Amino acid sequence: AQKAAAAVAVVFLVINAFVSFNSYDVDYDPTEISRRLDGTQRTIRARIIDSLRERRGIKPGDPDFQRLFLARLEDLQAQSELPTARRTAQRTLDNTKQIWMRSDKERENELAEAHKSNVMNNEGVWHNVEPLSVCGRPTNVGSRADLALLEHARVDKTCPGANSNKLLLLQGQQTYGQTGNNIIEIQHALQYARDHDVTLGIMNDSWPLRVLLPMFMAIQDKDKTEWQNKFEKEFCVKIFNNESELTEWDIVQWDNLATLGEGRGLKGMDEGYLTSKKMFVYVSQAPLLEYIAHQSKILQKLYRNYNTGTGTTSRTWESVRNMCSGIDAIFGEDSNKVVYSVLHSRSMEGQSGVKLMQRMSQSSGCHPTAALDMEPEYIKAILRPLGMLKFPILVITDGQNFDVIRRLVNDEEIGPQLRLVPGNATWLGGDVTLAVMSNVFIGNPASTLSGFITKSRLALGFGHSYSFRAENDGEWANTCGDTCVYDRKIMGSMS
Repeated sequence: AQKAAAAVAVVFLVINAFVSFNSYDVDYDPTEISRRLDGTQRTIRARIIDSLRERRGIKPGDPDFQRLFLARLEDLQAQSELPTARRTAQRTLDNTKQIWMRSDKERENELAEAHKSNVMNNEGVWHNVEPLSVCGRPTNVGSRADLALLEHARVDKTCPGANSNKLLLLQGQQTYGQTGNNIIEIQHALQYARDHDVTLGIMNDSWPLRVLLPMFMAIQDKDKTEWQNKFEKEFCVKIFNNESELTEWDIVQWDNLATLGEGRGLKGMDEGYLTSKKMFVYVSQAPLLEYIAHQSKILQKLYRNYNTGTGTTSRTWESVRNMCSGIDAIFGEDSNKVVYSVLHSRSMEGQSGVKLMQRMSQSSGCHPTAALDMEPEYIKAILRPLGMLKFPILVITDGQNFDVIRRLVNDEEIGPQLRLVPGNATWLGGDVTLAVMSNVFIGNPASTLSGFITKSRLALGFGHSYSFRAENDGEWANTCGDTCVYDRKIMGSMS
């Protein structure tokens, strides 16, 4: 029925355009043409003629008029079909979301047990969750699907460590890895505090705030008291402004901490670095579904406080950028309704990346190089069944493998839809938001940044995050659902 409606719309468009259009050298009378539709509404023909006059200085009878008129009419026909195509693609996306897909019966049993043990305890707790939009695009936070996830989070009446002076302290500037790793370390620290019932402390001038504040929770006033109170309340943490405030606390120590810094020289002896790496390798033993729900709550709080270009960071007082810059630069006023896909091309530093992908392939069954190579056929095998090859395709990349971009640009189907973020709008936060809010995300399972994007999408209720894919007899299929980014057997310390 929708296809028929679209066909009728196109026919109407063509007929409307050529009404009374017998010759290109006739005198143009906008008054007479306007009377053809209710005496006020202009025909499509009239609108095109006006546009050519105003923008090109071309009128009926000029040599280029017929060619430009027909080209503009073809553009309008394509635009008239777009809403129908967009609705069709959205319906396909909604009907094919498989974030919970499992291939392991043991994992199915774990999910079932977590569901039975938690669903009754939290009944009614999450039903008043406020809906959330990011950059004008709606999420599924507060929807029935979102609540089905959050109901498995253990409801805590107090913050971890409320009844003791035990403190897990994040401090210093040295970290293990880059931003993707650092975000995992922060999330693991929050989970550790919950698992072991200790307070999580953050020094005011330390790396966690350097990582988070450029993207989330920017300080809006030089007096940081209000911001500090809000940050501590949102994440159940304690911020310390100087070391004298630590005297009453019993700071968590690990016997094996020094071994994590072996082979790293002076950096390996830095206490901040050691704690950062310790948090990266920490693997929670919480039930899987409860772990996913708690981590998703953390991410939802971040996205409720994403930066919009106002405010500053803590340590340097630098002005923050707008997390919506990438979306706004490409789509402008259409950003709230456009349908698009994002690819994350990550080279993973050559051979080390290949080795990491091979280990990921062994644990998940995914192809060992496909997510690194991002071949056009691999991308099209994902997008074509979803009807997404008709819509913009964006690439965020570390810039180390231009062969990927070249292959995509030269592909007959992908090339015309490929978009690049303007240089002045390209930065980590803008790229992350662009990917998180896309309709389809194609990532790299060995990349911690791809993992953060997939976890964020899961927290916001989105499906269609493709990282774990394998080929069998020429057909590509998922080997694991979106939630596999939290699976300890597959992701290890990256979970």
